[in-house]
Amino acid sequence: LVLAARSSREEAVAPFRTDHWHSAYEIYECGVLRSSLQTQTDPDGIHTHGDSLIHIHPFNSSATGDDARLGVFLDASGLEIDDEGIDSSGSFDAGFEPIDNATGCDGADSEIVVTRWNIGPGNVPEIETTYRGDFRDIQFLHEREAFTMAKVPVGEDAPPPSAAVLAQLDLSTGTTNLASADLELPPGDDSTDTDAEPDADAEADAEGTEADPDAEADPAADAETPAEGDGTEGGEGGDDSDAE
Repeated sequence: LVLAARSSREEAVAPFRTDHWHSAYEIYECGVLRSSLQTQTDPDGIHTHGDSLIHIHPFNSSATGDDARLGVFLDASGLEIDDEGIDSSGSFDAGFEPIDNATGCDGADSEIVVTRWNIGPGNVPEIETTYRGDFRDIQFLHEREAFTMAKVPVGEDAPPPSAAVLAQLDLSTGTTNLASADLELPPGDDSTDTDAEPDADAEADAEGTEADPDAEADPAADAETPAEGDGTEGGEGGDDSDAE
């Protein structure tokens, strides 16, 4: 009966094992953006690639539905966050220094918060909720959310996600809400999303355009084409163009 109830709940609440969501995240200390993290372990399918994104594609029922929570990501990335600070001692990012809440912000008392952002039209972030505790229980609700984890003066919200991380979110979710998608990311970020689906348009471009059988040949162009294997630029074995 317990197994049947759990199975029914998973069918009703996303994310499912077949989902692949992306949420942007950033970490701030008193308004200063910190570098992103690399995943140390990932037994459940909620992780990052050092790209300031949380990739949510559950491997098992421990990370589906109501169990798809920030705590799963924190465990995978080696990050600890509570009212005392943000500690990355378990992560791969040796350059990320722990954030100590006891030191305050520019002489003011501080607190640790996580703000959930709704990404509106034109990638304008709007505050949805600011959490001031129980961070591990924050649930991932849908595709294209944003979370900022921060030490801030008492009573303030975390800073909004940067334009750069929202551009990265666009790249990974196949949207084009920003005029530029190659903005500079925070230190340690890799703009390549290894989980992104292939771009069908890009693949079609790579295959080229079929020749028009009715088009007339250009004798001059044919005459200028080097013979195959003659060693000149453009011939086989002599192409100096950069391969990507």
